[in-house]
Amino acid sequence: MNILIVDDHKIVIDGLQTLLKGEHNISGIYEALTGEQALDIIGREEITLVLLDINLPGLNGFEVCRKIKSSDRAAKVIALTMHSNAGYISRMVKAGVDGYLLKNTCKEELMLAIQKVAAGEQYFSREVANNLISGMQQPRQPRSDGYIQKLTRREKEVLHLIIEEHTTEEIAEKLYIAPATAISHRKSLLRKLDAKNTAGLVKAAFEFRLVD
Repeated sequence: MNILIVDDHKIVIDGLQTLLKGEHNISGIYEALTGEQALDIIGREEITLVLLDINLPGLNGFEVCRKIKSSDRAAKVIALTMHSNAGYISRMVKAGVDGYLLKNTCKEELMLAIQKVAAGEQYFSREVANNLISGMQQPRQPRSDGYIQKLTRREKEVLHLIIEEHTTEEIAEKLYIAPATAISHRKSLLRKLDAKNTAGLVKAAFEFRLVD
C-alpha cells in the first residue's frame, strides 16, 4: 500500500517514515506539509491511506478529510493528532474519517490501525473512543436562565470557522468583515454559550448541536 503522511512538522513526518519503512505491506511513503499539498498528491498518486494531522496551515484536517471523502479517490484516512477532545473527534467523524489516533500512540497500535483501516474497518484508540462516548453521554448543563440565547446567522458562521481552527484574520477574510468585527462576534459567542475560551466554544457547539 501507499501511505501519505500529512503534518506541518517535518520532524513528525521523518519520525513516522522511520517507523513505517521496512514494513512488508507498505510499498511507498509520501509526505505533505499542507492540506493543499496532500490533495495534490492524492490527485496524482494511488494513495491507499492518509495519516492526517488536524492542525495544518491553510486547509485544516477537517477540510482535507471532507474533500478526500467527497472525491472519487478511495483513500482511507486516519487522523493522527494531539487533540483528544470529543469535539474534535466528532468533527472528524462527521468529515468521514476512518480512524483516529493520538500522537502518543505506540508503533504497534499505529500498525494495527493502518492494517484494519486499509482492510475496510474503522479504528479508534481506546482513549479516543472513551472520550467520544463520554462527550455524548454527559450533556452540558444549560445556563441558569434555562436556555441558550439564539445565535445569529453570522455568529454561527464565525463559530463554524472557529471550530475549523481559523484565526481571527482568516475569519475576517473569509466572511468579508473587519478583524474587529470578528473579535466582537467571538466575544458574543463566549457570552451566549457561557464559555471561557475557544475550547469551551467547540465543546458547547457540539453538546448543544449548534453545528452540523
